[in-house]
Amino acid sequence: MTSSRPPIPQPVPASSLPPPEAPPSLQPPSLGPLRVVTLTPAPGSLELGIIFKRTYVISHAQPCRLADAQIPLDDNGAFHEPLAEGIAPSFRSLPEVIAVKTGTDVVVQASARSPRPVTVMRAAVQIGSYVHHAAVFGRRFCDWSRGRIRFTDPEPLDTLPLRYENAYGGRDLAFEKVFLDEVKERTDPDAYRRAKAVAAGMLEANHSFMYPRNRFGKGYIIENRPEAVQGRELPNIERPDDLLTPERIVVGHPFDWDKQPIPAGFDYLDPLSFPRSAMLAIPPPSSREISAAREVSGGLVPPDFFRGNLFSHPPEKLPDLIHPDVSRCASLGLRLPFLRGDEQVVLSGIDPAIPDYVVPLPGETPVFRFHTPDVSFADVVPQLHLVFIDPIRKLLTLTWAARVPLSRPLRPGDEKELATAAQFQMRRA
Repeated sequence: MTSSRPPIPQPVPASSLPPPEAPPSLQPPSLGPLRVVTLTPAPGSLELGIIFKRTYVISHAQPCRLADAQIPLDDNGAFHEPLAEGIAPSFRSLPEVIAVKTGTDVVVQASARSPRPVTVMRAAVQIGSYVHHAAVFGRRFCDWSRGRIRFTDPEPLDTLPLRYENAYGGRDLAFEKVFLDEVKERTDPDAYRRAKAVAAGMLEANHSFMYPRNRFGKGYIIENRPEAVQGRELPNIERPDDLLTPERIVVGHPFDWDKQPIPAGFDYLDPLSFPRSAMLAIPPPSSREISAAREVSGGLVPPDFFRGNLFSHPPEKLPDLIHPDVSRCASLGLRLPFLRGDEQVVLSGIDPAIPDYVVPLPGETPVFRFHTPDVSFADVVPQLHLVFIDPIRKLLTLTWAARVPLSRPLRPGDEKELATAAQFQMRRA
């Protein structure tokens, strides 16, 4: 499943290259699926990053075929359509024009689906010997009775989107109301009236009262009070080894969030969520040492994922604080070492007619060639950065990226010229 990193090609003098006449097997791609960017990996050094995306059509256990319509690289990202009114949607896509990653991200945008109604089922992604799976429950709720909390039995379900809105997390609106009421009591009426809209806006954004690991989810309860507990909907998607229980559902204090379940996910991971926020040197407030988070002991992030807080270091130290894994966009558990691109992916619990849906990856890799008056490279081999699978639309996209050294900065417009002039050849992995 792992492969050694290919050597970085060195610049070739333009005078030693053959005339810029591409062989028939080399095709100039459209600008949409290919992009080049300038990188500065270290002071005094420059690199050219080449990002390329290819779209395929999939069917169970059959070789995938090149799609007629190629999906362009995503520059900005986008949110899903809301699952229900009043529930903030999670990410449908994240920016793909990223030339630096530490491995292959696997994103599966699917629903858990059963051929008949069940109260609990399993959804999983298997690549080689590696398995990422989750328990999927029907709707459940909290019940407050005689000062104790219990969970209702799951309702039957036959389909459920595997999105972060259905995983553990979210907000405790009852706690937020108490907080605002206390602010009102302690604030001059005129000042409160002026600040109310600002405070309400802050509570709608990403804030420390939301579950830092997943602001989109459900089941996050801070205080053990009837109005906060009774009728609260519980998460549908959970890690089998980190289940929510009545005994651990109440956090007690917003800064004690680390003891709560790590959300189960298959889709894109919110860039503002923990641990990505800590990798960006902006960790959420916590009563424990951030570096001791359970993601480390579970092997989900490297031990050095947190290198320091931005606000306790001078600005010039920021590059040293950012962890390279911050660019990883897959859910925890689906961040793998670099894949070759010829592996077989098995999706379990996502097709009611096919219990284990097999997606063979195409086993081909683009090899780039550039020849312009100022920049020339040959046989640039990239690494596979992203495997995206949408079994509902029967689509597979693979995104590769490569880096090559530059001897001088590019001029304005050079990136577009290089992307237009680039040629690629698909070779067997």
